Amino acid sequence: MQLPVSQVADLVNVLNLSWLDKIYLNEIPNEDLDNTDLTVMLLQETDSSPAYLANSTFKGLSMGVEIQIFYKVDLADDFNPLEAEISLMKSFKQAGWLIVSSQHHTTDPDTNQVTKTIYVTKNEMI
Repeated sequence: MQLPVSQVADLVNVLNLSWLDKIYLNEIPNEDLDNTDLTVMLLQETDSSPAYLANSTFKGLSMGVEIQIFYKVDLADDFNPLEAEISLMKSFKQAGWLIVSSQHHTTDPDTNQVTKTIYVTKNEMI
């Protein structure tokens, strides 16, 4: 079984999102921290707990992932982040992930990038 962040990265890669330039697992490298020319996604694990408890044991895992999107500063005029996020969340739902939370958009004070955070979870049998 793959790590939850790897499962989410695989799903996002299959979607071939035209608006997404890079996906990072666990951290953004120092050399890319201040890059505002790309739209990037940071995936971090939020949960990996026993699930499907029965007969004094567990038969699955509850997996959670935080998805942070950092939009490039110069977005195309015809790009609608909200529509892109709704489509992304629908894709996660179709793949068996539950959208736990979709946070409000914020602006990163250091880079002036619009950011979005989405939390997803999925229970998987082992």
